[in-house]
Amino acid sequence: MPRFVKVAAAQMGAINEGTPREAAVERMLALMDQAIAEDVELLVYPELALTPYFPKRIREDYDQFFEPEMPSKVVAPLFERARAARLAFHLGYAERDGAGRYNTAVLVDEDGTIFEKYRKTHLPGLPHPDPEGIARVFEPYYFAHGDTGFKVYAAKKARVGIAICQDRRYPESYRCLGLLGAEIIVTGYNTPAYPLALAHNELVLRAGAYENSLFVVGCAKAGLEDGVEFIGGSAIVTPLGEIVAKASTTGDELVAARIDLEQMVPARKRWNFFGRRHPEHYGLLVERRQP
Repeated sequence: MPRFVKVAAAQMGAINEGTPREAAVERMLALMDQAIAEDVELLVYPELALTPYFPKRIREDYDQFFEPEMPSKVVAPLFERARAARLAFHLGYAERDGAGRYNTAVLVDEDGTIFEKYRKTHLPGLPHPDPEGIARVFEPYYFAHGDTGFKVYAAKKARVGIAICQDRRYPESYRCLGLLGAEIIVTGYNTPAYPLALAHNELVLRAGAYENSLFVVGCAKAGLEDGVEFIGGSAIVTPLGEIVAKASTTGDELVAARIDLEQMVPARKRWNFFGRRHPEHYGLLVERRQP
């Protein structure tokens, strides 16, 4: 028997420095209204959806980008509108928790309840200026590595797991969430453009979906932001690795699809990737070593 759920990525264009939070939230509300009109049940916003992608350079005035509470007064309208429409959504933001700072995402249930936070595990770039000019991002300068581990939540008829940006490049992220029972993995990202960036993004989203026989929703913050070009490519991917919906712009755009969670069943029966694993041979995966 089919288990349909309508999901959407609320891709956002650039949020240039100096843009008030209120303006970003207004754009997010417009995307949410479109999602509600299209009967979306699970809406995914990008990583760091409320601010510019400030880790693209080293700076000292970064406290302005962090949220000490969620929902804040500025973000509350998102929660209120979603709750009124019984819409579940994912939101990425910069979190301040006492002295700790994290690249964080929350999954909000249809009644406005926040499930436990997920804090980004894999941080790209350097924690200090790069004299060679190779590094393009500096997340370890701003954020601590996540301490939550991977978790799966029951929301809108589905079991949903979260990965954030760089996490999507690690097969371990998808596998952990798959083994925890995820049916949908949502991942927001900010990815500076480079020659193969879009191809790599599609590759990891499709591979993660196929290798774990589940759905993936990838959502970008894209466009030219403070002189840096970020890729779009927001997409919804099936358990067979097929893209069923994809962004066509680098601006604000709703990318939606009605998916059938039962599509996982024949994929898992055919490939049985979980059942045919041999963990006794995977010890190297949990050792800190370089090839």
